[in-house]
Amino acid sequence: MAAPYHDLYTNHFVNIRCSRPTFLGFLNYAVTATAASPDAAIKALSAGLQATATALGGTVVAREGQDGTGQTLTRSKKDVLRAMHVFVQDTNAVKLVPTYRTEPDQLKELLPQGLMYLTEANDTDFPVRFEAFAGALAAHAEALGADLGKTADDLLKELTEATTAKDAGLKVAKETIGALGGQWAQACALLWQVHCTALAAFWEHPGQAEIYFNYGLLPNRNPGRTKAAKDGSAAA
Repeated sequence: MAAPYHDLYTNHFVNIRCSRPTFLGFLNYAVTATAASPDAAIKALSAGLQATATALGGTVVAREGQDGTGQTLTRSKKDVLRAMHVFVQDTNAVKLVPTYRTEPDQLKELLPQGLMYLTEANDTDFPVRFEAFAGALAAHAEALGADLGKTADDLLKELTEATTAKDAGLKVAKETIGALGGQWAQACALLWQVHCTALAAFWEHPGQAEIYFNYGLLPNRNPGRTKAAKDGSAAA
């Protein structure tokens, strides 16, 4: 069984849960703070932190939009869904109705249950119904042109990419930084080294060790507890 104070001797940096850009900002703060330290041992650690931060910065930029670490997609999932709705309405008004004004059966092939069945669908059903609509547009390419079907397909692909990025982003935010491994885990080890070195240097005034880390940049680890404390203060 672990001693009651065991967690005080555990590298808490590996347990940080946040996005990679947020952690990178936290790391860069430590780089700057250690570089300006009056303590030679702490200052000597800054170069290693800087090298790791530079490498991780390149990784974040290179992977943005793939793993949810940043916003490089042109549009979010919500924006793409909105664009798809506009496309349906514009296509119906500008192309379908004029083309098939005298051929209602043809129009029904494209919108078998009417326009509202598509435009008023919820976010779960709409992509499925839109995909069927895209297929119908492709089947009527001779009369409507191939561009409509292609645009619809492009919107579906963009929706898939935006959804994947969003889901990956949620997953990344739930991962601990240490669990990412590689240079992320190395960064945690270096930060722990700074932490321990600073405590050794300022053991008489341990609060000074905290100046090398800006924990305010990180998400609140226990927002429920903070809210309860605030509510208690207000009540008092």
